[in-house]
Amino acid sequence: MPIGQIAFLGFAVVSVIAALRVVTSRRVFHAALWLIVAFFGVAAVYMLLESPFMAAIQIFLYIGGVAVLTVIAIMVTKGVMREDRRILNRPVAAGVVSLALFVTMTWMIIQLPLPEEPVFPVVEGSLSLLGAALVDPKGYLLPFEVVSVMLLAVLVVSLYLGKER
Repeated sequence: MPIGQIAFLGFAVVSVIAALRVVTSRRVFHAALWLIVAFFGVAAVYMLLESPFMAAIQIFLYIGGVAVLTVIAIMVTKGVMREDRRILNRPVAAGVVSLALFVTMTWMIIQLPLPEEPVFPVVEGSLSLLGAALVDPKGYLLPFEVVSVMLLAVLVVSLYLGKER
């Protein structure tokens, strides 16, 4: 078995186990930390697929933005370390529903025909074109800046709420 496949299987197993820990953790804070581990596993898979840009986006946007913001939100709310048993009162039913969904989705994916050629061929210089589109006033500069201002506002509000306590 080639080293690439071994690495892929390792990162996939880490991601799946971390994702399972997200939904089975009794403490919300621990679930958020496991979410960060799952996001790192997905970023590693992107690197194995030779897509460093997508890996960087995964790390910066999801880990740096979403997961860290989730951890901050959990820390500034009341009851951070309190266990909530209402969520865990039906693990058998949740397992049966999850298994049924997994089997259904797996069956649907197996039924799809695989394309013989890549759906989106790689274009030379596509990364430089994307970078130019993000900073070009006629491109995506305005939405890009709006999203960055919104993320900054969320960070400032979370710091303000955390400072009041």
